[in-house]
Parts: sequence; structure tokens; C-alpha cells
Amino acid sequence: MNIANQDNQITLIVYHNVLDALADCICKYDVNFKISKLTSGNYNLKVYYARPNMKYDESNIAYNGQVNIAQNKKVSVTFNPEVGLPEN
Repeated sequence: MNIANQDNQITLIVYHNVLDALADCICKYDVNFKISKLTSGNYNLKVYYARPNMKYDESNIAYNGQVNIAQNKKVSVTFNPEVGLPEN
């Protein structure tokens, strides 16, 4: 996962490393991460599924919405089930 934060925009890029992806299956999994040094407040969160070379476009958006960040509070979102992680 790659994370970028600018102003009130958080962008996550989820991709797989071909060298680490040895399974011959499509598996569902949870993505967990921590971000530090954010102030509490509302943020726009965009999550993209990228190809192994980390390239993506708007057709690869898995989530686009507002999240409320508060200190020591977990935030959970559900990705678009119709968008999958590209394999190449």
C-alpha cells in the first residue's frame, strides 16, 4: 500500500507485488493501516487498486468518500465490490 496525504485529501494505492503473489487464486482480504500526524477532522478518502507497476486510473477507484478522523478512533470503509485488484 502507498499512502499520500495533502490538505484534506488522503489517497491510498493498493497493489500487489508480483514476487509476493504466488497463490493461483483471487482472495478477499482486509487492508489495515495506520496514519500518524493527522489532525482530527473530515477528510476525503480515495482508494485505488493499482497494477503491480503501481499504475492506476479513475476506473480503478475502490472507494471515494468522506471519513471523519478522530484521535485513537478506528475508521472503517467498504470498498466497491465490483472493482478488483488488476493482475497486470
